[in-house]
Amino acid sequence: MKKLTYIQGAFVLTITNLVTGILAFTYRIYLSRALGAEGMGVFQLVLPLYTLLITLVSGGITTAVSKLIAEQYASRHFRNVYKTVRICTFMIGGWSFLLCTAIAFKAEFISVYILKDIRTMYSIIVFTPAVFFIALSAILRGYFFGIQNVKPPAVIDIFEKIVRLAALVLTTYYLLPYGIGYICAGAMLAMTAGEILSFVLLLFTFKRKKLPIASGTSRKTDATKSIMGKILINAIPLSISGALTTIMDMICAVIVPSQLRASGYTNSSALALYGELTGMAIPLLFFPFIIVISLAITLVPAVTQSYTSRNWVALKKKCNDSLMITSLISLGATAFFLVFPTEACRIFFNRPQAGRLLFWMALGCAFEYWQFTLFAILSGIGLQRKVLENSILNIIIVLICTYTLVPLPKVGIYGYIIGFNLSAIAVTIFNIRALRKVPQISINWLQTAVRPFICFTGLILVFKYSNSILLGIGITKLNLIITSVVGFTAYGLLTVITDTLSLKQLKNNITIK
Repeated sequence: MKKLTYIQGAFVLTITNLVTGILAFTYRIYLSRALGAEGMGVFQLVLPLYTLLITLVSGGITTAVSKLIAEQYASRHFRNVYKTVRICTFMIGGWSFLLCTAIAFKAEFISVYILKDIRTMYSIIVFTPAVFFIALSAILRGYFFGIQNVKPPAVIDIFEKIVRLAALVLTTYYLLPYGIGYICAGAMLAMTAGEILSFVLLLFTFKRKKLPIASGTSRKTDATKSIMGKILINAIPLSISGALTTIMDMICAVIVPSQLRASGYTNSSALALYGELTGMAIPLLFFPFIIVISLAITLVPAVTQSYTSRNWVALKKKCNDSLMITSLISLGATAFFLVFPTEACRIFFNRPQAGRLLFWMALGCAFEYWQFTLFAILSGIGLQRKVLENSILNIIIVLICTYTLVPLPKVGIYGYIIGFNLSAIAVTIFNIRALRKVPQISINWLQTAVRPFICFTGLILVFKYSNSILLGIGITKLNLIITSVVGFTAYGLLTVITDTLSLKQLKNNITIK
């Protein structure tokens, strides 16, 4: 079977993420209906803690393992591949087991004194095994991504979401008479069951797929201490970066509403405005980001293999191709959100007034997407420290702008948006500066930025012109759909006309044999 390229792998992951996203959305709808408003409030108390624990035990692990595996795989040192997996399992498994055990034993204290609701106690106890198995699964996913075989984790992820949804229905049905606390625990039990199943299937596939590459060289493996050091050097900066981002989101959830109240908003209007921002504008802005995330996952090991094998031509091509794809995706999304912010928020959330927030956030969309792809490239060539430094810079800018600008009556919520856009621009610039210090990599600005921007300009004009024609002849209900089809068709043609993306490239990268 022909091995998938990293772009084909990203394409497979994108399809998978779309499917799992739909399943997760269905899961969310059923959960909200089963729990009700108060129950969802209790569930939302537990969820940030669950997310933070996952970040602490597995944040950056998949990326770090995929990078280390890719290095050994590139040099055909297969014994080292499996030794790396074993040591990483021992280290991360031990750390996550200790942390989860401590959290489970302190569940009552956390629920009463931190989350301020005793009904969350059983949920905390139930989700701790899920966190442990997520950490182990992250290692195995990193192994598959490292050898650029994305199909097993992709298929397993879909199956796991289906099982989770079925388990949620069953647990909710049987626990409904016992109250909100037990229903929330049942929801967490469904998540735990899904994660355990995911790990078992990944482990089975790992064992089953082990033979084809186990016949490699028998040269001496690296010392255990050396491998442990590499794991820590690669994983810790990425884990801290992920944890800081999660903590920043939690801090912003407290600061933004309080600063809005300081600028003159009532408590209810402040919460409503913050809900429009985080529950509507930001999810829409980052929906196309699924493609960039998928690309980044496969890009890290691909860049690592080229860098380790000193294939500078392939390295430069992968970096420029990934940035070009990121530009096309982000600028296409930017054009749509700049022209149709109100319509998008009305159709998806029945909240057209959120469109004004989406419009201004869209100005930083391209930089936000670019910084993530640049993070993936920097991680692939071993500059995780720069990733951490620039992630901290991102957090500092957002928090400063939020704290100083949001209380101003004439600025309000736009203070956060200013920080969001400024941080994206600043981090992108600092990422590019870090990349310029690597002599083997040079960015082709004509391919990655200039030509995509020309296509973006054309897309804006097509959107506006075609929409005005449709509105002029009285088509008001289907105008967004028709304009989107016409616009993005023209966008695709423009990428070919400007030689941004050739038909041959499309055929070679998308066709999977």
